[in-house]
Amino acid sequence: MTTFVTYRLVNQKSKGYKGLYKRLFAILNKDSIFAECFEESHSFDGEDMIVVTTWGDDLDSLPNGIIKID
Repeated sequence: MTTFVTYRLVNQKSKGYKGLYKRLFAILNKDSIFAECFEESHSFDGEDMIVVTTWGDDLDSLPNGIIKID
């Protein structure tokens, strides 16, 4: 069973797939040897990008501007 995790990337709309988006997936894929984290969907809430992924992070804190939504 796949669990989906939602992240809010603050002020990301004008940056598209650069900046925080690229950084988030670099963090999520960092320790993976056999698989890769994929985006399931994304949308915008004002200037923020809402991204649903196939993986969550196990970090205590994420970089500024990336918020994990429970």
